[in-house]
Amino acid sequence: MSDDDFFIGWADTPQIDRRFMMAAGLSIITGTTAVGIGVATRQRPAGSGTWNMGEVREWRGIATAEPYGMLRTLDLDGTERTALLGCQGKCGVSARIGALAGKPVIIKGSLIQRNAHAMIAVIDGLDWIREDPDGDVGTLAFPEPEPITEVTLNGEILDTKCWFGAMRPAQGKTHKSCASLCIRGGIPPAFYARDMEDQTTLMIMTSGGYGHNKDLLPFVADRVNVTGQVLRFGDLLLLDAPVSAITRL
Repeated sequence: MSDDDFFIGWADTPQIDRRFMMAAGLSIITGTTAVGIGVATRQRPAGSGTWNMGEVREWRGIATAEPYGMLRTLDLDGTERTALLGCQGKCGVSARIGALAGKPVIIKGSLIQRNAHAMIAVIDGLDWIREDPDGDVGTLAFPEPEPITEVTLNGEILDTKCWFGAMRPAQGKTHKSCASLCIRGGIPPAFYARDMEDQTTLMIMTSGGYGHNKDLLPFVADRVNVTGQVLRFGDLLLLDAPVSAITRL
């Protein structure tokens, strides 16, 4: 035992200090828990999209490459519906449709779906699409886009594949790099608008009737203002606007 009065390493902690540390510890735990719960409750839901990658099947319909790779089909719910097309990764497939555009085709892939929005993630390899010898264009021919109205909207530019169900969450700053890679790779971009009453709309973005590409990258996942024309394209809504009509808020 040391005779040094200042060496008190084995001395009991004073009662007043123990009470202080106990109270401070409980306060920190309670405070951080409350802050965590508060932050979590303020987050928007991640969405209801799903993607069962293991459920690969064949889809029949009419393919188009413009403005993006799409399949107009009865195979979603028995009515004329449009499914966007994407690869298994972060890429579009419009450039691979080639001479099969406008023809009856059979496409092999898995379904990504969020509410009324659908995308088929086609299988890897060359046999993801083939002409359907028994198919008929009939009522499945893609209609001409029908102008609805001119609009100015606030919202966010995001990629359709992730938002439909490939990723959760699929919007906002946390998803910015992923959305940028998807759009850079050819995944169709969309504009997600939310009004003052919290009503939302998702529109596929085009420019002059053609698909956007890397030109949108500076604005992806940021709050932006867009002035353009809304068009009905079968069961899809398009927002046609050049990149010059987009401003960051």
